[in-house]
Amino acid sequence: MFLRSRTLISLILCVCLFSVISYAQDDEMVKLKSGQPIIVDGDKVEFFERENKIVAEGNVSIEYGEVTLKCDSIEVNTKTQKAACRGNVRIEHSAGVLTGDYIVYDLLNKRGEILEGEVKAFPWFGQAEETARVGDNEYLLKKGSVSTCDLDSPHYRIEAKEIRVFPDDKVIAKNAVVYIGKVPVMWFPYYYHPIINTRAKVQFIPGRSSDWGYFLLSAWRFYLKGNTRVDALLDYRTKKGFAEGANLYYFMNDLGLSGLGEGIFRAYFVQQNERGTYDPTPFRNDDEGAEPELRKRFQWMHRIDFDPQTVGMIEFNKLSDEYVIKDYYYDEYEENNWVPQNYASITTAQPNFMLNLELKKRFNDFYTVVQKLPEARIDIPQQRFWSTPIFYQSSTRATVFEKKYEFNSQPAETVERFDTFQQFSYAAKLGFLNLVPYGTFRETVYSKDKSEKNVIARTTIGGGIDAFSSFHRTFDVNSDWGGMDINGLRHIIVPKVRYFHTRQPNVDKDDLFQMDDLDEIEKENGVALSLENKLQTKRYYGGCLKQVDLARLIISTTYDFRMKKREFKFEKESGFSDVTFDMELRPYNWFYIDGKLDIVPSNAAIKTGSLEFVLEPGKDFRLNFGYRYEKKIVDSQNELTFDLTYRLNPKWRFGWYERFDLKRREIEEQQFSVTRDLHCWEVEVAYDISGSNFLKDDYTLWIAFKIKAFPDLQLGLSRNFTRRPAGATRR
Repeated sequence: MFLRSRTLISLILCVCLFSVISYAQDDEMVKLKSGQPIIVDGDKVEFFERENKIVAEGNVSIEYGEVTLKCDSIEVNTKTQKAACRGNVRIEHSAGVLTGDYIVYDLLNKRGEILEGEVKAFPWFGQAEETARVGDNEYLLKKGSVSTCDLDSPHYRIEAKEIRVFPDDKVIAKNAVVYIGKVPVMWFPYYYHPIINTRAKVQFIPGRSSDWGYFLLSAWRFYLKGNTRVDALLDYRTKKGFAEGANLYYFMNDLGLSGLGEGIFRAYFVQQNERGTYDPTPFRNDDEGAEPELRKRFQWMHRIDFDPQTVGMIEFNKLSDEYVIKDYYYDEYEENNWVPQNYASITTAQPNFMLNLELKKRFNDFYTVVQKLPEARIDIPQQRFWSTPIFYQSSTRATVFEKKYEFNSQPAETVERFDTFQQFSYAAKLGFLNLVPYGTFRETVYSKDKSEKNVIARTTIGGGIDAFSSFHRTFDVNSDWGGMDINGLRHIIVPKVRYFHTRQPNVDKDDLFQMDDLDEIEKENGVALSLENKLQTKRYYGGCLKQVDLARLIISTTYDFRMKKREFKFEKESGFSDVTFDMELRPYNWFYIDGKLDIVPSNAAIKTGSLEFVLEPGKDFRLNFGYRYEKKIVDSQNELTFDLTYRLNPKWRFGWYERFDLKRREIEEQQFSVTRDLHCWEVEVAYDISGSNFLKDDYTLWIAFKIKAFPDLQLGLSRNFTRRPAGATRR
């Protein structure tokens, strides 16, 4: 019997489904909803009632729940709910797409088996001799491969006898081989990759520099469980030798230890001048030879969130020498002016107080470190006394100090210190002025001073008053002149004045061991002044008007009154401190100017200054000009920087960076980079020169490969090269 009516077929199948549900209602695998129809459509449809099957040919389409199945011909068993599909088979589901020439699909359990099939679960594309959808969110590929390249012949792929793809979650493969083209390049006994993670599994950065010679840096990522993973680092530098290390990123929840936090462990070993090197070089300035040297770094950081208000932190750093970070992790060294920290702390922040307990210890004898063995501190933020205008805040801490000097060049200094600071303030309003007078009291008790005198108490009191106000005026200006999109203008002026005074402590700082800034407190008496000007407008973002700052300028300075200690020979003349100008201009979303200037009032000389222009009209172009000036007796700075990134077309992108020393009138650094889009890959070639001579000055050449589906490739670069942003302060 031939039927061409979709409605009639659906009605008959509903009756059949009721019998199936009744027959299998105790089976846990049954997932059909009572009365849910299977809609079969095709150029030719047959229903064989005795054999409980439907046969359809020509542009066949089946819809069942979230599943859509299309093919050239199909045979559906209405009792078992299994469909045999042939010819251009395509099964669409929200989790992914299965395609193949022949598929046996279980409509009841939403699972299928495919011969010569393909899986598309972005960003992964897979193909195999046998492919099956074995779960709501799981595909099984046997004797197949996966790749993020969607070409018929992908540029790279991962082959394995068994691959499991979990869309929007992870990819797991056993005994996996990675191919680039037709060439096998690496083997993994177990391959695990969370799809949500953006870092490539393997990274290579070849290059050449005058310091390292030719080098090849590699990072190999292995997932242990969940997001707990290890990066194995294998590097070679012809002038330094081999190096190896590992970074372990662990999450205790993944290991079944819920609530014990997360952390990082890093280890790196450099077999400097020991194996495989030519032209061996020393690493210390005073070395004349190049003896083999094992250089290393260990780092462990751990964090535990006991509850939303309480956090525990541990950091441990152990180095072989004081130069290893600078030589092999220069970016990290320059960014943090790196001095290793070794501490353990626990902090709880409650609504009315914050409590901190910290232990700080030295483990590298080539640094001067003030140890805390330990320190307990409690801070009470500004609290209001009931509904009165009176406010109170305090800070109290007790510390056991031990200051150890580098290489133990002088005897360690030890002292116990208890310090408490109290402040009361009063909020008042006088006309348009907001007034906040305040008073302070500080007492610090030392177990001894430099003369070893037992128990010394240092007391100082102070006070002052804050006065500030705000004035604004709105202008009814609506204009798109110059494309600036002005929807009203608002000018705001905020003047602030603070008078502060601190009495000279009864104990001079020169008699105390100097452990931190608190021990340096002296008499203060002055006025801090600032004036802020701001111009605002409103612009449309997402269909709504939002307030934006077009321009902002803050001018600030401090006037210090003449100060003289009671019995000491120290005197400070009255006068203004540096006058600071802080400016921001943002006339467009794609263009802004930031500037800062410090001027010495006595001779109107510029002490420091910086200016930065950023132009970014679209995704294909970015231009950055920067200027930095700093006047010092030694190593003054007067630099101009230029940074350009331009995407010529979808295939090519160029970068150009220059840093010019205006004082010496010479180029300090240049960098040129070219990036090529290779469909699923990007390759970047960069050349960095520390000077203007391309052949004689120190240089670095490197090549970085990145998978576009996983663009966060810069793990290797963070261990090597850096480029200061335009206008940035040099450290």
